[in-house]
Amino acid sequence: MKFTGAKAEAFCSKPDRKIWACLLFGSDGGLVLDQANSLCASHAANHSETETIGLSEDDIRRDPSLLFDALEAVSLLGFNRIIRIQTTGDKIAKYLLEAIALGEENPERFAAKLIITAGPLTKRSKLRAGIEMAKHAAALQFFDDEAADILALTKTRLQADQVDIEEDALALFSTDLPGHRGLANSEIEKLALFGIGLNRPISTADIRALTTAQGDQGLYQLISATLSGDTSSALTMLDKLSNIGTSPISILRAFQREAMRMLNAHGLAASGGEVGMKLRPPVFKQAWPAFRTQLALWSPKRIARLIERIYAAEEVARTAGGLAAPVLRKLIAELANAAAKSRISSSP
Repeated sequence: MKFTGAKAEAFCSKPDRKIWACLLFGSDGGLVLDQANSLCASHAANHSETETIGLSEDDIRRDPSLLFDALEAVSLLGFNRIIRIQTTGDKIAKYLLEAIALGEENPERFAAKLIITAGPLTKRSKLRAGIEMAKHAAALQFFDDEAADILALTKTRLQADQVDIEEDALALFSTDLPGHRGLANSEIEKLALFGIGLNRPISTADIRALTTAQGDQGLYQLISATLSGDTSSALTMLDKLSNIGTSPISILRAFQREAMRMLNAHGLAASGGEVGMKLRPPVFKQAWPAFRTQLALWSPKRIARLIERIYAAEEVARTAGGLAAPVLRKLIAELANAAAKSRISSSP
């Protein structure tokens, strides 16, 4: 049996009682995990107590009997039981499909529910194909969040915490959220913590202040290192920003703003006079030497190509979900390496 997109999400909220095993998969691991948790909660809803047991691929490969013993065992305390397995593909498909086949022969054979989670699986995947063909198991495919999904998710989570937010602030916050569900959850949690006890709706000013406080300095260091050719420092700073939940979209937009500022600086320099304080945001006296060095490495033509590459990367980041982070990392490494080569070639 197979469900995709919205139908897969609806299944997780209200599963068919005849289905004892489910495979949840998709490119956004955070989204798959969210839905697996939702499915677990649905299975546990009509029971006073639920016991959840996790088995790893390595556990099952070393001793396949662990899987079948876990599925057949009945809780001594009468608890509802759920077996959860995270797989990376078809490494243990043989054993999982054997369990599915036994469940097809006798749907009452296993005392526990089985929930399997995986990343993206092609139609050639044996595990996916086998479960899609089963009558008492379901393959649930999830697609990356779109802007409307993120907005609805944010609104629902804030309402659950009794946090109010202005519509404009909600739109601003959701626009900057990453497409990856795990990172989005982290950002929403931070916003909810900020809003609890605020005694007023969260405003657009609050959203801007929160974004600035957490990321501006790190973004400045990342951009400066990248466009100055310090590849190692740039990648280190990228990791730090990723660890605090800064989205690839936010980083790419910061690069866009800096590229436009550099382009404006070249134009103002041609007319003479002090450039730094005419820019928006301005480049203050103490920061001007580093900015001037950066400008020397990036001519207007190179900046125009840079802007094209940033826009292309943002398009990928918006549509590729889990691929946004590696695309951004590759772009930053390439830009920093290009700046480093330009610095070497221009040195006396």
